[in-house]
Amino acid sequence: MFITAIGSESKSKSVFRRGVLLILMSVIFLTSAFSVAALNRTAVINVDGKTVRVSVTGTDKYDILADAGVELSQYDVAEASNENGVITIDVTRYFPVYVKTDNKSKDRYMVSGGTVSDLLKQANVKVTDNHIVTPQKDTRLTEGLTVEVKEYKTVKVSVDGKDKTVKVPVGTVKDALAYAGIKLGKYDTVSCKLTDDVTENMEISITRIEYKNVKTVEKVPYETDETYSDKLAEGKTKVTKKGVDGEYTVVTKQTLVNGEVTDEEIVSSELTKEPVNKEVTIGTKKSVAKKADTDSATASESGVPVSEENGVLYDSEGNQVSYSNVLHGSGTAYYAPAGSLTASGQEVYVGGVAVNPDIIPLGTKLYIVADDGFVYGYATAIDTGGALYDGSAIVDVFYYTYDECAEFGRRDVSVYILD
Repeated sequence: MFITAIGSESKSKSVFRRGVLLILMSVIFLTSAFSVAALNRTAVINVDGKTVRVSVTGTDKYDILADAGVELSQYDVAEASNENGVITIDVTRYFPVYVKTDNKSKDRYMVSGGTVSDLLKQANVKVTDNHIVTPQKDTRLTEGLTVEVKEYKTVKVSVDGKDKTVKVPVGTVKDALAYAGIKLGKYDTVSCKLTDDVTENMEISITRIEYKNVKTVEKVPYETDETYSDKLAEGKTKVTKKGVDGEYTVVTKQTLVNGEVTDEEIVSSELTKEPVNKEVTIGTKKSVAKKADTDSATASESGVPVSEENGVLYDSEGNQVSYSNVLHGSGTAYYAPAGSLTASGQEVYVGGVAVNPDIIPLGTKLYIVADDGFVYGYATAIDTGGALYDGSAIVDVFYYTYDECAEFGRRDVSVYILD
């Protein structure tokens, strides 16, 4: 019985153990099911205008974004929510932009987008018709963009003889002049301080002051050195060396106010080129005729002048000239307009003289010297005249003007007939 009893008891325990085992297996199954469900969640990521769905095992938003390959900058913001087991993450991209008004420092603002106009509203910057916004208000914002808002003032600038009305940004006078493109010279003066703030309808006057050195060259006239020579006929001169003026260089410092010279001061003066004196030789030698062996003088019945034959003379340049005859008598002068014709058909010219062709044929080469030392010089017989026919003169020399003729007057002359 004991064994049976024992046998019956063993059978009951076996049934119980099977029931417990079934219960444990059910619990394990349910737990595993719940764990798998917990590990496979859905996450919805809204970023850069797109929606991305991913399966995730965790709940940390930054881990989820990292697993999904979404990178965040230091300015970006990620906001997460969990509804019905679905995790939703909204990523907003932020970037810095800057606003600068007048001469103030730049202020930084973090934005996620929008326009310049939106930024100015966010920054509480009031813009009027006297303001200029750069870039324009409808410009889309981008990372690092600087928006400048400048208030303008109307000023009147007097410079270089002109009055200009210009609109300039709020700032100092120096800033206003630079904006208007007006450059100040080293010595220019301004009617107000450059550090003064610009005000509406402000008047600014600029005085241009300039200092400059001006170089001028002044002429130093040459002098004339005269020497006398008995090798040159009396009354004749010969330039043996041409005169050249010298130069004196003067440097003057000028003060100019608005372009007008108000003061001058000589800085330096120097003789930069020596003058060269003119050298002139003055003749003292009288014209002399060597008489031929026959020293006889004859006179015609009709008053032909005294004549001598054959000889040699020296002209005003000292040149030896042979002559075949020389006539002594009275000489006169006449003038006529240029282009006038003579008895020979030639036009008048100085050196063309009138004669009595019965005594001196037309075309004869002559050399004429007055007894007082005046030298008319070389001449050619090309014309005739009444006084020459009646014997009151042996030659009538030609000049272009009355004054020259009057100066010659009537002189006793020697007329050499050249070979």
